[in-house]
Amino acid sequence: MSKIRQQPPITASPEEPLDVAPTGDLKPYVIFTQLKAAGPYIYAGWLEAADDAMAMDFAKEHYGQDQQCVNVMAIDRRHITASDGLYASSATGGPFTVLTQKNPGDLWLVAGSIGGATPQAAIAAARSTMTQAQNAHTVWVALESNLLTTHGDLIWRHTDQSYRLARGYGRIVRAKWTAFRDEKQLADYEKDDLAEAF
Repeated sequence: MSKIRQQPPITASPEEPLDVAPTGDLKPYVIFTQLKAAGPYIYAGWLEAADDAMAMDFAKEHYGQDQQCVNVMAIDRRHITASDGLYASSATGGPFTVLTQKNPGDLWLVAGSIGGATPQAAIAAARSTMTQAQNAHTVWVALESNLLTTHGDLIWRHTDQSYRLARGYGRIVRAKWTAFRDEKQLADYEKDDLAEAF
């Protein structure tokens, strides 16, 4: 048997714990996108980056080009305080941005802004005054000065990217067919295609 196919000897017994200490210096960020001007920010996902500038570059490249949007917002997880105790920050002052999750597993939505001396006070104020936060499963707050936003940078691409959207695919393909064939030829082709397929 070749040396490549030989298994290396097992040096650790199964009872010994594996070393799973975190490595690297990347920080987690939560990303929100705004699909229309003056519309709500909606949860898009998470990413890891070395610093704030890299987080915004990654967010614009990945989440900003998944769907057409006008703004992207990123929040370093260290700056989030959660009502369920999962995250806690030491931020003081205000105002705070309030993010809510109505039910477990639902998307996070930005509910608005609220004042408070501490994140816990902001959560309590949001629960008592904001309709969206009153019955929410979980509420997050983050100091507004810690939010990263795009401030009018290009999010969607310069060229027509509507083919990336489900709603634009059928229209674009039909327009291409129509450019090469007239409507009658297109209808005949579709009829023949359906007859062959079914």
